[in-house]
Amino acid sequence: MKPFLRLFVPVLLALAGPVFGQSFQLPAGLSELERKRFERIASFHIKGVCGDRDLDRLARLGVNTVRGYSIPTVDETRAKLDHAHRLGLKMIVSEWMPNQGANKHRGGGTWEYDYNTRGEELLANVIRKVEGIGDHPALLMWGLGNEVHLDEPYLRLVNRISLAIHERFPHHLTSLTVVNVKEPGIEAVKKFAPDIDILGVQSYSLGAVRGALKKAEALWGKPFYMSEFNTKGPWNFDNTEWGVALDESVTRKVSDLRACYAAIDESPLCLGSTIFLWGHAVVYRPTYFSLLLDPEPNGQPKTSSLDHLMITPQAEVMIENFTGRPPDGNRAPVLSKLEFEGGLKSRLAQPGEPMTVLVAAEDPNADKIEFATWILDSTSRNTKRVAGPFLQTTPDMIVINAPDTPGEYLLLVYARDKQGGASASTVAFKVPPPKPEGATPKSETAKLQTKAE
Repeated sequence: MKPFLRLFVPVLLALAGPVFGQSFQLPAGLSELERKRFERIASFHIKGVCGDRDLDRLARLGVNTVRGYSIPTVDETRAKLDHAHRLGLKMIVSEWMPNQGANKHRGGGTWEYDYNTRGEELLANVIRKVEGIGDHPALLMWGLGNEVHLDEPYLRLVNRISLAIHERFPHHLTSLTVVNVKEPGIEAVKKFAPDIDILGVQSYSLGAVRGALKKAEALWGKPFYMSEFNTKGPWNFDNTEWGVALDESVTRKVSDLRACYAAIDESPLCLGSTIFLWGHAVVYRPTYFSLLLDPEPNGQPKTSSLDHLMITPQAEVMIENFTGRPPDGNRAPVLSKLEFEGGLKSRLAQPGEPMTVLVAAEDPNADKIEFATWILDSTSRNTKRVAGPFLQTTPDMIVINAPDTPGEYLLLVYARDKQGGASASTVAFKVPPPKPEGATPKSETAKLQTKAE
């Protein structure tokens, strides 16, 4: 919430009765505890991340809220809440919930779930966890599912869970998340889950974030927060002619992320945000949403500490937004150029062919920058290394030999300062299979695909 709103909210609540922020009308007939449910967030702006590990470092960086995705056990969640409370952090404690009907397995295939026959079991399980966790001072709100399809059976059960939470803890807030903001979905939430307090909105790209904010203000009309956001995802990227998503530049991501935060802070009903993702994501590519980078792009097993991960310029945008100043100490280098010769973001290559890649990076501390390059399998859902790292400190140019095996690949390049900072991006190439004997080779002018930005 904006500073001027924080100043006037107590006065408005005292003098004007049901007014919250600029336009939200508190429902009539609320008890004192129910009223406090909303008043608790009137002076709290969510400065958050998705991911509930690395709490000590997050507290030092201006973060005040972390959002989890599941409740593994009551004891584990209470321990995490205790830790957060000692650091002055709040937590959005979420329980994962399935879609009505078909659900995807991580490894492929689907499985079925029916709220009509299994909902009572889920309701009892969630309430058991809620009662076990209890009224913890670090608990900001309950999250009921993540991007669950807004079908009636799910929403009706969510409403029953919300009612049960409010019966036990009238001042606790309940929430669910939606992908972007679409009128049919918002109307379904209002109709089948009217007891929900807060809407979480999940949007990626500057345009989508700005649009979602405006639609949430108009269609939801109550407090909401950006429960996930970041710059463009691969579904919005330009593609090679063989269908591989082409990464955006680090400088574009930094610029767009700064503008996303500005839009979030300007929305009168938006309670803040939890950016995705505090950590290093190996699903898809680490360059898409990771605010931290692992020295090994395949990633390492989960640990409670993320101290071995390198901070990115995108993370520094978050820190500056939350604290009002650039981060202290070392700053991450910015990979400002990554392209093949001729300004190309993708190309064809013959087996073993040397490929020249042009690179540039700037370091705010004038540290010496090391470029680390890996060849990745672009057809793998997870980050899969084929070769590398190839290391060099000479700027301007990298020469990498294409694999001998035909396939679709990415070149992943880190610019890192060896002081704990890094940035990264990718370009794509393809080694086509051998042509049948007697086939007419394509001309060189037909080989090349996509120009760099």
